[in-house]
Amino acid sequence: MLQLVSYLDQGNESAIASLKILCACVLLGMIAWTVISALLDAIARAKRMHQIPCTKCCFFTNDHHLKCTIKPYIANTEQAIDCSDYFSD
Repeated sequence: MLQLVSYLDQGNESAIASLKILCACVLLGMIAWTVISALLDAIARAKRMHQIPCTKCCFFTNDHHLKCTIKPYIANTEQAIDCSDYFSD
């Protein structure tokens, strides 16, 4: 009987150790998933922002008071991506 109790105690220790390792792996996986997801979102956002044509437009003034002489409210924003008044230099 004493041997059976001793055997069960050893089994619980290895089960608890396995559970701890599993929890650590799940936690690391979740952290990796979050970091990768954030990087992919940042890359997608950067690609979208690089589509803004304002700095190549002849109406762009590069002055923080009046960035664009035609549409100053949408200059250098995502709304300016398909600007109908865009005219390249």
